[in-house]
Amino acid sequence: MLLTLQVNAQNLLNKKVSINAKREPLSKVLNDISRQGNFFFSYLSNVLPPDSIVAISVKDKPVKQVLETLLGSDYIYKESGNYIIILRKSAVQNYFVVSGFVTDRTTGRKLPNASVYERQQLISTLTNNDGYFRLRLKERSPTAAISVSKDLYADTTLLVPAGQDQELDLNISPVTYQLKVVDVTGKHTLDRNWFAKVFLSSRQKLTTLNIGGFLADKPYQFSLTPGLGTHGRMSGQVVNKFSFNMIGGYAAGVDGVEVGTIFNMVKNDMKDVQISGFLNIVGGKASGVQIAGFHNNVGDSLTGVQIGGFSNIVGGDMEGVQTTGVAGTVKGKVRGVQLQGAVAIAGDSVKGIQVGGVISRAGGALEGNQTSGVISSAKGDVAGVQIAGVGNISGKTMRGVQIAGVFNYARRLKGLQVGIVNITDTTDGFSIGLVNIARKGYKKVSVFATDELPYNIAWKSGNKTIYSILTGGINNEPVPTWTAGLGVGNLWTISPALSLSTELYFTTLVRGSSTAQQLALRPSLQWKITNGIAIMGGPAFMMHMTGEGENVLPFKSSYPTIKLGDKVHSWLGWQAGITLF
Repeated sequence: MLLTLQVNAQNLLNKKVSINAKREPLSKVLNDISRQGNFFFSYLSNVLPPDSIVAISVKDKPVKQVLETLLGSDYIYKESGNYIIILRKSAVQNYFVVSGFVTDRTTGRKLPNASVYERQQLISTLTNNDGYFRLRLKERSPTAAISVSKDLYADTTLLVPAGQDQELDLNISPVTYQLKVVDVTGKHTLDRNWFAKVFLSSRQKLTTLNIGGFLADKPYQFSLTPGLGTHGRMSGQVVNKFSFNMIGGYAAGVDGVEVGTIFNMVKNDMKDVQISGFLNIVGGKASGVQIAGFHNNVGDSLTGVQIGGFSNIVGGDMEGVQTTGVAGTVKGKVRGVQLQGAVAIAGDSVKGIQVGGVISRAGGALEGNQTSGVISSAKGDVAGVQIAGVGNISGKTMRGVQIAGVFNYARRLKGLQVGIVNITDTTDGFSIGLVNIARKGYKKVSVFATDELPYNIAWKSGNKTIYSILTGGINNEPVPTWTAGLGVGNLWTISPALSLSTELYFTTLVRGSSTAQQLALRPSLQWKITNGIAIMGGPAFMMHMTGEGENVLPFKSSYPTIKLGDKVHSWLGWQAGITLF
């Protein structure tokens, strides 16, 4: 701060001086003016360089006019005692303070934790335990609108003149009308989110609770943490076009781009782009692209793309793409693609593609493709393909294909099942596997003899169009012999009592130390003699392929055979027995 020699004066800027200077330092010219006017100048050297060279010639002119001629229009001048203070206009900002108490109009009680704010400048504070508040505002317009909001109280706004400090007594009234009916759903809100509870201060939560209905649109927000930024504690009431959060930020909404190095929190809706290094939280709807290094959470619906390094949660429906390294959950319907490293869950129906490294689950119907490394399940109907390393489950009607490494289940099958074990309640489709169980379908047990072995049993399940067969047989004389195998069959009903079955068996035969593979085609007539019991019998065309051990056929040499090769024999045999159930 440079100061001239002190002199006494009054009405300094109106005093008349005469100056004639040709290419002299500014500091010398200002000293001449102050000496004639009996005052001194005060200014910062970085605002007004004292060694700059100037030229001026005036006679009996007011000091203010001389300064404007000398310095131009970029400065303003203020009197303070015997000083004239020179300030650059761009550095000047006038402030005034509004303070006072907030009181319950009915009881006269001072109200703590009431929000007092100015809507245009987005300056807010909370009353203390004595109901006291203090706002420091900029002098931008002739008046300022001071608003008071508190949960369960009616909002109150008062216009006050700007430019002067003042104290107010603000009385607000309790809400007297009946609260409106709110439809409570299972969707998440920002208030219930665990991360929001951690990162938001109690003062920010109170501000949001008090003035949740007021929203403002601003072009940008810059913040270090929630509450430390361009909008202060009012950030939860502002919708931003662009938001950059050094550590984390909090906003009412985003209608453009939001970037946070660690986290972003949006109370209502997000549109277009939201990117963070760790966490994104949206209390309402998200439309656009949401990317987080760890977790994304949307309280309502998502339309667009959601990418999370570890997990994603959508509280409503999703239309688009959701992908994570570990787990993704959509609590409503999915229309698009869910691609998760471990777990993909939809609370309602899926129309599209759902892939989980371990589990894929649809809480409703599935129309499309569902794939998982372990279990794929749909609670409703399935019209598409289910593929799983272990098992597939369809809670209602399966109209597509189930392929599993171990088991498939469908309440009603109208498509195809391929697995070791296939289970249905009712089947009009096809099951291919070692064990096919239809609880309300075709189920029979046949006990029969053949030209090879006198004791055989077969379990048949599925439907009449195609059913699967598990079979086995044994004979202890003259050499212990047994067979085990599987097959498929078809039943054609001729009359209520008479039917024709055609069955194809593939079995392994073991006789002593010899093994062989056999293929048998067994057509037979079945005559139902009573409910649950039928007699059956018919010819059998046999093919015997000798394996390891002695090349010995498992029947007497009197059976005529036809050699189809060195190790392949065929003959015409028979079977006869009874069928139960």
